Amino acid sequence: MLGQTSLSRRLLTAEVALCVHAHSRNFRRRPPNQGKPPILPPSKKVLYHVVHVPWQSPEDVKELLWRRHVYNNAVMSLKEIFRQEIQQAEAAGKGVESMREEEDAELNRLIAENERVNREMAEARARKEEEEWKETQREILKEIDEALQKQHSVAKEATAEVRDAIARSRDFVNEENLEAKIMEALENPKVYDFAIDRQGKKYYDPPPAKYQEGVPTRQKGRLFDRTLGTQQAPDAKDESHSEKLADVSKV
Repeated sequence: MLGQTSLSRRLLTAEVALCVHAHSRNFRRRPPNQGKPPILPPSKKVLYHVVHVPWQSPEDVKELLWRRHVYNNAVMSLKEIFRQEIQQAEAAGKGVESMREEEDAELNRLIAENERVNREMAEARARKEEEEWKETQREILKEIDEALQKQHSVAKEATAEVRDAIARSRDFVNEENLEAKIMEALENPKVYDFAIDRQGKKYYDPPPAKYQEGVPTRQKGRLFDRTLGTQQAPDAKDESHSEKLADVSKV
């Protein structure tokens, strides 16, 4: 038991010496986060806390200590190698300043490339907008042309209607030809009355006589009732007269 205690003491002393040596070689660690203010005393839990390290065999302690020393030596060797590489690069003109210059040159190149791409995109956008504007102008001109053609056709039809109305107005009754039209109507009387029997036949009344001759008609209110009960078939003259009247009614 005493042998194990002495061995543990020697190992602990060696570990403390290595730790002091590592700290002396600037093997730094991150400082812990600040807890309570330093003016306040530590709590009893922290002050009287005893850490009970689990027991380990001396062989395991030796192995872990050796691995820790190897790891620390490897880390310090890598730091030294990296420091030497930086010094060699600075001596050859490839240090931090040269790297900064290369980064500045790369940044300038990227900015120039970005400006070139932006310029090309702006030109393409301008060409596209110009094409769209030309297409819009063509559509607007086409719509204007169609509207003008439509107005021209409407004006042409209206002109034709006005001319037809003017041509027909020559036969209209006015103050100048009123007497002549009255005499013409009296000389050429027209009757548009007709009767229809149960079979759908039309019976037109003959045109009235210009001068009353003989015995006057028996019924003044129903001039179309010529036969007073007798049926008469319309002749060809009456049929032609009915067709003319139908045409006149359509007009």
